[in-house]
Amino acid sequence: MDEMLINQDKMKYKDPRLKTEFLGLSFKNPVMLASGTCGFGREFAEFFDLELLGGICTKCVTKYPIPGNEGIRVWETPSGLLNSIGLENPGIQAFIQNELGWLNSLDLVKVVNLGGHSFEDYSEGAAICY
Repeated sequence: MDEMLINQDKMKYKDPRLKTEFLGLSFKNPVMLASGTCGFGREFAEFFDLELLGGICTKCVTKYPIPGNEGIRVWETPSGLLNSIGLENPGIQAFIQNELGWLNSLDLVKVVNLGGHSFEDYSEGAAICY
């Protein structure tokens, strides 16, 4: 128990033995939600404390909003699900305006999944995010 730090306010446990370094980023532990599985995090925050994670990778955001595919987007099969969502997202500006402040309030590593169709899309999107 000596090696664990306890934050009484939120009852969070941090074990320094779990600290992970990856690509110059310091994670308090190696557990990270993958892109596409958690939206921008708010959906999961209703069910558990996201600050217990080492990090979160957001769903894909693109320079401009994408409405996603029309029609049936999720189909159950005998061996799982097929999906064709179409990278539905609000675009970088809406992400920054509506999600980034909330994400930045969390004590964990944030990785924004940036999407595009050309080198210019990625470079301009990265410049906006940075």
